[in-house]
Amino acid sequence: MKRFSEHIWYRQEDPVTDLPYCYYINGSRFSLAVDAGNSPENYRKFLGNLASERLREPTMLVLTHWHYDHTFGLPAVTCPVIASEKAQENLLRISNWEWTEKAMRQRLASGESLQFAYDKLHIAYPDVTKIQTGLADILFDTEMNIDLGGVHVRLVHRDTPHTRDAVLVFAEEDEALIGGDSHDVDYYDNDGRFDPGRLDDYVKYLEESSFRYYLKGHDGAVIGRNELLAALREGKTLPGSLTSEREGL
Repeated sequence: MKRFSEHIWYRQEDPVTDLPYCYYINGSRFSLAVDAGNSPENYRKFLGNLASERLREPTMLVLTHWHYDHTFGLPAVTCPVIASEKAQENLLRISNWEWTEKAMRQRLASGESLQFAYDKLHIAYPDVTKIQTGLADILFDTEMNIDLGGVHVRLVHRDTPHTRDAVLVFAEEDEALIGGDSHDVDYYDNDGRFDPGRLDDYVKYLEESSFRYYLKGHDGAVIGRNELLAALREGKTLPGSLTSEREGL
């Protein structure tokens, strides 16, 4: 685990299996995990990492969006899971999927799944029939506020460039916005491109938000506000390097 700030830690990503950064926000009363990772095994490793740092297990977990790399660890999660109502709709949809080679290839052919996901799942799961999915326990539509004790977290559901079910996690005292993959292009519904209207709407939202640091799902955990906005205003995907705005922390 790496410590980002007074209240926030994160586990390193693994591009080989498409495991994203898994975040943890620790308050004096409760703790919040952000995303379950791509497999039960990796979520259990996350709990082991927390134990090594003498951090308690999460009191609750929130999903940034429905994609497999952020949610397929759900079968190992024992605390209440929070998600947007739209994310739950997607989780219910994929809960009916069969996990056989034939079924996965059929979803590829129909466009319901992606080649990238197919390839990464075969790395994360040598036996794809072992794949399980899960559902959230607590749903919200627009905004939800949680006082963890010493750190106030605001959960905001928004239509973002990457998905339409996204939840943004703002840790106020740490001036940090955990955006997951919200800043990225839409691979499922827009052929791996930015939708100009959704991108413009997201930029306007970020401009009106008071965060200083933006925490990502992949390719470099942290980027500063100015670097993030400069890239998105030009319609660019984000650089993976750690911004100089984070220097000294």
